[in-house]
Amino acid sequence: MHKHIAFWLAFMVLTVFVSSAWAATPSVVNVNQLNLRSGPGQAFRVLSTLARNTELVVVGLSGEWRQVVTATGNSGWVFGPHLAEDSRFVAKERTAVVSVARLNVRQGPGTGYPVIAVAERGQSLQVRGDVGVWLKVQSPSFLGYVHSDFVTEQAAPPAAPDAASVPLARVTASALNLRSGAGTESSIIARLPQGTLVAVLAPGAWSQVMLENGTIGFVSETYIARVEGQATARVDANAVNQRRGPGTSFPVMTTHPAGQVVALGGREGDWVRVSSSVGEGFILGSLLSFGFLSPEVPTRETPVRQDLVGFRVAIDAGHGGTDPGAIGVNGLRESDVNLRMALKLRTLLQEAGAEVFMTRTADVRPSLDERIAVAHDNRADIFVSIHNNAHPLTEVSGTQTFFGITPSSFRLGQAVHRRLVALGLTDRGVHSANFRVLQSTMVPAILTETAFLSNRGDAALLADENFINRAVEAHFEGIREFLLARRSPGS
Repeated sequence: MHKHIAFWLAFMVLTVFVSSAWAATPSVVNVNQLNLRSGPGQAFRVLSTLARNTELVVVGLSGEWRQVVTATGNSGWVFGPHLAEDSRFVAKERTAVVSVARLNVRQGPGTGYPVIAVAERGQSLQVRGDVGVWLKVQSPSFLGYVHSDFVTEQAAPPAAPDAASVPLARVTASALNLRSGAGTESSIIARLPQGTLVAVLAPGAWSQVMLENGTIGFVSETYIARVEGQATARVDANAVNQRRGPGTSFPVMTTHPAGQVVALGGREGDWVRVSSSVGEGFILGSLLSFGFLSPEVPTRETPVRQDLVGFRVAIDAGHGGTDPGAIGVNGLRESDVNLRMALKLRTLLQEAGAEVFMTRTADVRPSLDERIAVAHDNRADIFVSIHNNAHPLTEVSGTQTFFGITPSSFRLGQAVHRRLVALGLTDRGVHSANFRVLQSTMVPAILTETAFLSNRGDAALLADENFINRAVEAHFEGIREFLLARRSPGS
C-alpha cells in the first residue's frame, strides 16, 4: 500500500513539472509482457521487461511510442497501444436526462444569456462541468448550459471490462452438459461435443459460458481448457446503437451498420458489453450474432513432423488498430481476417518446430518500421505479410502474391502461391511490388493477398472457417517447402 501511495505522490509531482506540451497520464501495462526501451522504436535497446498491470506515468510521446516513468523511478519508452489509462484516475462520465417537457439551453450559466437550443423531455446530455446551479452540457448538436433543477443526473453505467479479457475455452470431454445453473441439479440445456469453443463469461468451479449462437449456461470447469483467442459479435441489423450503459436510457455512443464486427466483453441481462473504435459500451443482444476468433486449427489426421526446428519465421498480420484495411461486402474487416490467419499460421509453424515472431497478436497498428524490425531484430529466415485484397470492380476475384527484393523471395512467393491457387482461387500471379515491408526487409519476404473482400464469392470464402484453415495450411506448406529446400545440400 505504501508503495502505491508513494508512486502516486510522485505522479502528482511529475504532473506539475512535466512540460505543458504533454499532460502526464497515469497508465498500466495491458499485455503480459512489455519491453521498456531506451528510445521510441524497436531498434532501441531493451532496458527491462514490464509485467501486466505495472503502473506507469506517461510523460511524453513520439508517434505511437510513449515515454514513461515506472514506480521504481526507471524511465524509457514503450509501445503506446499496449498501455491502458489507470481507471482510478479517469474522470467518471456524467449524464443528465431532461425531466421537463422543454428545457432552454443557454449560451452561459444564467437566464441573462441567450437561448441557443431547446432540449426535449428524456433527452440525454453529457455533463461537462458545474457553475453553481447550472450545468455545462453537450449533445451532438450543441454545447451550452441548463439549470440543474430541470434535469436528473444518471448514475454512470458499470465499467465494462476490457473486451479482450473475455477468454475462450475448448471442451475437453467427449461430451459436456451445458446446464441452466451452477450444479448437477440444474437442467441440461445442451450437450457440447469435444472441441466445442465457448466464451468464459464468469470463471469458477462451475463456469458461466456462452456458445457462438448466444446461448448462456454453466459447465464444470474440469472439462474445459483455456485457449488463445477472442470472442466477437457481429451486428445483424441496420443502424444499431452502441450505448454507454445496458439500457435505452443511456446515451448513444455510435451507430453501427449491419455486418460491423465488435469485440465481446460479456453480458448483462439482454445487453452485451462490446468494444469498438469508440470505446466500450453496450448493444442489445438480440441485434447481434456471435463468433469466436481462435488461432487454433483442427487436429490433423497425420501428426506434423517437427522438421522446421532451427528456422525462424516473422509473420505480419496486415493493418490493425485504427487501420482496418479493406471492408468486405459482407462486413468483414481485412485486419481481423489477416490476424486470424496469422495466428493460425503461427500455430502450424510452431507445431513443426519453427520459432515464430509476430508483428502483432491483437488489434493494434504497428508502424511499417516496427513490422520490418521484427524480422531484422529476431534474425528471421523469412518474412511473410498476410493480407486480403479489394478492388473497385466487385467482379474481380482471386489470389495474388508479391515478393521482396532478395533473390529467393520469388521462390518463396511461388511456393505459397501455387498452393493458394490449388484451393480453386483465380490465379492473379506472383509479382514484385514496391511495398515498404518488402523493399526494406533484407530476408526472403512475401506479401500474400489470399482473396478479394470486395467480391461476394471470395468474401464468403473468407467468412468460412473451413476455407480459412485450408488457406492457412496452403501458406504453411509453401513456407515449409521453401525452408526445407534451403536446408537441403546444394540448395
